[in-house]
Amino acid sequence: MIKTEHLSKYYSSHFHHEVRAIRDITLEITKKSFVIFKGPSGSGKTTLLNVIGTLDRPTEGKVFMYGEDITTFSDIALSRLRREKIGFIFQDFHLIPRLTSWENVSYPLIPLGVDTKKRFERARLLLEKVELGDRLDHTPEELSGGQQQRVAIARALINDPEIIIADEPTSNIDEETGEHMLELLTELKNNGVTILVATHDARFEKIADRVFKLKNGKIE
Repeated sequence: MIKTEHLSKYYSSHFHHEVRAIRDITLEITKKSFVIFKGPSGSGKTTLLNVIGTLDRPTEGKVFMYGEDITTFSDIALSRLRREKIGFIFQDFHLIPRLTSWENVSYPLIPLGVDTKKRFERARLLLEKVELGDRLDHTPEELSGGQQQRVAIARALINDPEIIIADEPTSNIDEETGEHMLELLTELKNNGVTILVATHDARFEKIADRVFKLKNGKIE
C-alpha cells in the first residue's frame, strides 16, 4: 500500500548547516497493517511520517501509495489525496481555538460540500465514540489535554480514512486517554485501516505488526 525508495529529507539550518533529517530510507507497508516508528528524539520519525503523509516533499527518493509515485503529484492532487484517504493525529492536537468540538471535527468536510446538518451529525457520532458526546459545543480552551486529543482523533476519522498517521499521539495526554486511544486504534486496525505511528510508548508494540527503529535519520 505504501512504499518508499531511498527516501531522504534535508533542511538548511540558521547556521547554514545541512540537517539530514532522514537518509536513504527504503521500506514497504502492507495494507491493513499497524506499523510503529520508534527511536530517540531527533531520529527522524516525525519527518518520515510527514513525507509519507504528503505534508512535506522529500529532497531525494520516492514515495509510492496505491502503486502511484506520489512525489510527482501536484500540490492540489496531494491535498485531494490527504482529504480522501489519510487521517492525521498530531502530537499538539492543532485544533482551531474559536471553533467548538463538533466544528473542529467536521471542518475537513467543508471542502467536500457537506451541509451543516450532515457535518454536525457525523461529528456527533464520532465524538460520542470517543466519549465526548457531552462536549459538542465546548471550545478547545474549555477542554483538558486528553479531551482535546480525543477531539483530534475524531477529526482524523471524519472522512473514513484508509490510512491513519499518528505522531506521538499519547505524549501529551493522561494514561486513561492513552489506553482509550490504543483500544480505538486496535478497532480501526481490525476494520482494515492501515496505521502508522511514531511513538516512544511501548504499549503500542503490543498491537503492532511491524516496528521500525530509527537512529540518526536511518532505519536500524
